[in-house]
Amino acid sequence: MNVRKKIKDLGSCIELVSMDPFFNNISVGIYKNNHNLTIWSFSNIPNLNNRIEQIRDNCAMLGDIDIMPDTHDKLVMRTDLYLERALKFMFTNAVQKEKNDFNLDGPISSPDTKTKLKFFLNSYEKNSNIIYKVSAEGESEKAHLRIRAVVGGFMKYAGCERVSPEEFMFSDGKRYDKFARLILPIARNVSATENMLSQNEMQGQMTTQTLGFSQT
Repeated sequence: MNVRKKIKDLGSCIELVSMDPFFNNISVGIYKNNHNLTIWSFSNIPNLNNRIEQIRDNCAMLGDIDIMPDTHDKLVMRTDLYLERALKFMFTNAVQKEKNDFNLDGPISSPDTKTKLKFFLNSYEKNSNIIYKVSAEGESEKAHLRIRAVVGGFMKYAGCERVSPEEFMFSDGKRYDKFARLILPIARNVSATENMLSQNEMQGQMTTQTLGFSQT
């Protein structure tokens, strides 16, 4: 296989997980070519396609994207909005967590790590745009500040626009409930997330510099 040609065909790498804990610690990545996303590994171990398909299906459960019919490794973005950070979080969870650990149902909510609050996201439509409102349950003198911090987290990690101190919308005004559910636990803690992203990026660079792919 011509590695350079394959990478060119795949498109740009959104995220590279250096070790898949559920499949022989292979490295696996997600690539973007226009609206198409491809899950790919340069490993050649048996049953790889089954694992790729499992990761692909996990991504479809976690993110607001669709499975490309008659494929085992491809997804399609629903809109023109490119939510890079959300796709990174989606893919990392799809590889490193088991399906039973996914939070897919019920209210979009997450406990705050810095207070005893619990955040909730609700949405409504206004002027053909979907507006998300952050609320909190529990006791804290800083509740209003923490809510604003969550909105700021969505602005930072998903390019959202602030509508009010407690409200935001995605830049195209469309609904992305799955991505919102995925981002909420991260949006509450911007500094810790920045550290995590920096560490993941360094690991990805180290892997890429050695061709980045487990050959076992």
